[in-house]
Amino acid sequence: MSGSLQSWAAVLALTLGVAGCGSHGDNEVSQAAHVGLNTMRAASVGHLQAGEARGFLSAHPEALVLDVRDASDWDGDLGHIDGARQIPLGELGSRIGEIDSWKDKPVVVVDRDGTGLRNASQALTAAGFQQVMTVEGGMQAWRQGAF
Repeated sequence: MSGSLQSWAAVLALTLGVAGCGSHGDNEVSQAAHVGLNTMRAASVGHLQAGEARGFLSAHPEALVLDVRDASDWDGDLGHIDGARQIPLGELGSRIGEIDSWKDKPVVVVDRDGTGLRNASQALTAAGFQQVMTVEGGMQAWRQGAF
């Protein structure tokens, strides 16, 4: 299978997994997920391991890598991903307009260790970003998987 096809298959699997997760008989959640899939406007949040993120970014050069660490971490021991955009998590709400052009494109979010990813992804989806993915374990996992 080609890299691009694998990436789309992974995104589809993530989308279907998110839509099916947590329903446990809750018809409201199930119906909302069904409506979202039908309209293709429902935001989804996917979770990628560092190696998967590397492959995804290689296949999707249009994707934004959003680093939500503060400046000291950005310039610190873990460095940052080439081409990433840094907006600290505490400033994301007030600066989200800076990345509006990625609302319909993939956004891959990274932090130091994975602890701030949920807040960042929630802020992005609430602001209308449709394709949000997080790098599990953040930059620590990214650097451990460096080759």
